[in-house]
Amino acid sequence: MKKLLTILLSLMMIFTLAACNKSGGESANEGGEQGGSEAPQTIKIGVATQFEGDQWVPQKDYYEKELGPALNIEFMISERIQDANGLVDFIDQAYAAECQGIINYLTQPEPVQMGARKCEEYGMFFVTQNSKVTDEVATLEHNIGHCGADPVKMGNAYKTLFKDLLADGPHSLLLYSCAAPGQMAASHYYSSLAILEAFQEAYGLTFEKSLDEIVNNQEPGEYATGRDDVKIYVYPGLPNTEGLTDGVQTVLQSGDYDIFAACANFAAFSTGIDAVEKALNKDIKVVGTVGLDEATQGGFSTKDSFGNPVLNAGMINPLNPANAINTAELVNGILGAGAQMKDNGKAVLVGVAPFICKDIDTYNKIANLDRSSGLYILSGEDVKALTVLGNPSVTWKDIDNKLNQIADIEYVLKSRGQ
Repeated sequence: MKKLLTILLSLMMIFTLAACNKSGGESANEGGEQGGSEAPQTIKIGVATQFEGDQWVPQKDYYEKELGPALNIEFMISERIQDANGLVDFIDQAYAAECQGIINYLTQPEPVQMGARKCEEYGMFFVTQNSKVTDEVATLEHNIGHCGADPVKMGNAYKTLFKDLLADGPHSLLLYSCAAPGQMAASHYYSSLAILEAFQEAYGLTFEKSLDEIVNNQEPGEYATGRDDVKIYVYPGLPNTEGLTDGVQTVLQSGDYDIFAACANFAAFSTGIDAVEKALNKDIKVVGTVGLDEATQGGFSTKDSFGNPVLNAGMINPLNPANAINTAELVNGILGAGAQMKDNGKAVLVGVAPFICKDIDTYNKIANLDRSSGLYILSGEDVKALTVLGNPSVTWKDIDNKLNQIADIEYVLKSRGQ
């Protein structure tokens, strides 16, 4: 009897240990799924865009086909949103769909503030794709930051371009500064300022007003330069300003200007410039901020009456880097590293520099970037390395360093085999 009792006790102990081992094995597996070598749970991010149509497709593909699989993200992408109320409505929908963060494309102060506050209410992280920090909501915990085309880097690029362009001078300039006055568009302001600085430094010009006053002037006009052989005319105005194209053409008809620089919408002036060149038998160089579109491609590939490209040089903002950075910022916030994306608790602006393009071959190579796997300026793995998934100690400064690296178009094209 005693022997039988011993056997029964031994069997009970074996079953108990087996049960404990089984329970422990399940806990280990569950722990692996949460924070071990297994993939983390899917992150869900809402993208509140104001774009639609064919030009939006490559960006949508980048989110869904490149960033999503690489970082285990499910993107909820909106239809076109046009105002602050539309943004808040989308945030409500995204919260109901269990999104943990929002990428906002609406750049005006009102939607940024309303969107940031709504996300703060929900405990959702929020980033904006623009070029200016909105101070009113910059210290909200869940407002991670901003990334867009960098106006200062745009200005630096223009200065580099014009330093080369003016070397065989003297040249005279008609500058279409568009929305530069009052920094209605910061990129237009810094671009205009940099172009005028380049002229001033190249030719020792002495203006009667400061360059800041010239760029902020709402009225078109010529400015004395201290040299008879260098003339400067600045023409501000939004693209829909009445009489803009005719006014620019009238100034060019004077024959005083051999460089036309446009902070936006160069193609609207192409016909008028061509007519002036033929009438005066004068070659006018055209440079400007341009996009990846038919007008730019045509500008580089079409010859004027002198056999030169209609567009001599352009500043091209790359397509997807800001999307990559906004995503990385959100992932870091969602995974507990939001403070690492901020500077002393304040949302940070990091910026994407433009590419300087001077010919159709370079344009075609740039146009191929950011449109398919293997050619993205920032691959999914590049972006992962900018998050705590790839670097637990990552900060906004690491992101800024990466943006400075990809500002070099020769580096980017070489790294992508172009």
